[in-house]
Amino acid sequence: MFPTLSYLLRWLTGWSLNLPVPTFGFFMALAFWAAYAVFTLEFRRKQRKSDGRPDQSDANGPMEHAVPAELHIGRLMDRLLLCCGLIGFAGALLLAKLEDTYGWWHQPWRWLIRYHGLTFYGGLLFGAVTYLVMLRRRGISLATAADIGSPGMMLAYAIGRMGCHLAGDGDWGIVNRAVKPAWLSWLPDGAWAAHYPHNVIRQGVFIEGCHLDYCTVLPDAVFPTSLYESLVCGLLFLVLWMLRRRLTTPGLMFFIYAVMVGLERFGVEYIRVTPRHIFWGVTLTQAQLVSLGFIFIGMAGIGHILTVSAKKAYFYS
Repeated sequence: MFPTLSYLLRWLTGWSLNLPVPTFGFFMALAFWAAYAVFTLEFRRKQRKSDGRPDQSDANGPMEHAVPAELHIGRLMDRLLLCCGLIGFAGALLLAKLEDTYGWWHQPWRWLIRYHGLTFYGGLLFGAVTYLVMLRRRGISLATAADIGSPGMMLAYAIGRMGCHLAGDGDWGIVNRAVKPAWLSWLPDGAWAAHYPHNVIRQGVFIEGCHLDYCTVLPDAVFPTSLYESLVCGLLFLVLWMLRRRLTTPGLMFFIYAVMVGLERFGVEYIRVTPRHIFWGVTLTQAQLVSLGFIFIGMAGIGHILTVSAKKAYFYS
């Protein structure tokens, strides 16, 4: 794996340059930049429609007065990026701490000062609320704001998860002792079961003869779940990006996103190394519980929109 960009550059080119930039941090910055770019494109597209200017791809769709034409997109995005980044980071820290229920009750002081890592849903929930509140104050409806942000959030998650995989930050799966199926013979061995050598958290056993800063490797191969999530969410982003001009009902894009991200995360949790808890007699992870909430909200929203559309079609028929 590549805890810093020096490791990645050496693997790609053979050059031994000292680039002490954390790979995970680099990909997180890249994820923020990608989200910024996608959000900006969607804001400007919605603004063009609100301004009445022609948009060739949307010529046959209904006009949506979604984003005020006088709103300065560049300044707005700069503030959104800063506020959502800071508050989302705080949320990611908080939900990671809340997973340690034992420390919370039995060692509260140590629990308070200990770093527990980051959680995706914590960053998503806190960042999303900040984003929605800021846009609502600028006259943009919650449904439209959620639609604008959905593709960008999916892309940012895909890029961030790739950073987790390349750095080997511990977001991997359970031990995988299964033999790779014949129909997956084309798949690299590391994509089926990975040992994460030189992982950034220095977990595992020492690599004999290694003289680098990160010299550990997992003794048992595990499912590279962060790689799976990155690839799946990258594909889901492409689906959302292709659908964005066809989905004209406010809120529909977000509800589809909610179902997608909920199903993806709920499924992968079964092979991730994650604390499990008993909720109403069912053993689930914290992320699975939140995923169920996303799936329920998404399905309920889609059902409501389809019901309203069916009633309108019947009324005008």
